[in-house]
Amino acid sequence: MDKNDKLRGAAPVKCSLCHAEINNTVVCDYCKSVNPGAAVMDYFTLLGVPETFRIDPDELRRRYLALSRHAHPDFHAQDGAEVQQLHLQVSSALNEAYQTLRDPASRAAYLLERLGGKSMAQDKSVPEGFLGTMMMMREELEEARQAGDADERERLGAVLQTQHDGLLRHIGDLFEQYLQAVACRAVTQDLLADIRKQVNAVSYVKKLLSQLEP
Repeated sequence: MDKNDKLRGAAPVKCSLCHAEINNTVVCDYCKSVNPGAAVMDYFTLLGVPETFRIDPDELRRRYLALSRHAHPDFHAQDGAEVQQLHLQVSSALNEAYQTLRDPASRAAYLLERLGGKSMAQDKSVPEGFLGTMMMMREELEEARQAGDADERERLGAVLQTQHDGLLRHIGDLFEQYLQAVACRAVTQDLLADIRKQVNAVSYVKKLLSQLEP
């Protein structure tokens, strides 16, 4: 599967029990059984959304809630222990997948590694000049906190939020460039490395924003 196919969307799969071709990867449309393989699927396939950065958050939530109703072990209290354990595993996988994909930063990091990019542990680099800006912002935040200047803290928070949102937009553009890139490993690897820097930068900004929370 090439990268264009990989990002285009999930293909229909077959039920592992009745072997019918289905679009729902968790619950069979025909025999209504839970797919035992759902617990080890990638998050995009599990939730039935395209493997891409820009996804509809409302559609993601709708799919998560619909699948959770089928998979949650509380709805299978009368079934045997093996069936209940399966539902527990699938329900846990659904929760983890949703929590990862609903947040743009964690979704970008997950997709990046799915495409062969480095993890933050492997590459902690950030855009040039970014750390200097963050150090200055951190100092200004501390000064505003010590002075009890709520207006200045609010202003700095707005600046950080604007930067956070701008980084995410740029990440989305880079993923689109990756999708459209020619089949050249050097080009795609450079794009993945750039995405890694932007995702790392988002992590720094989020930490500063968290300091502004009550």
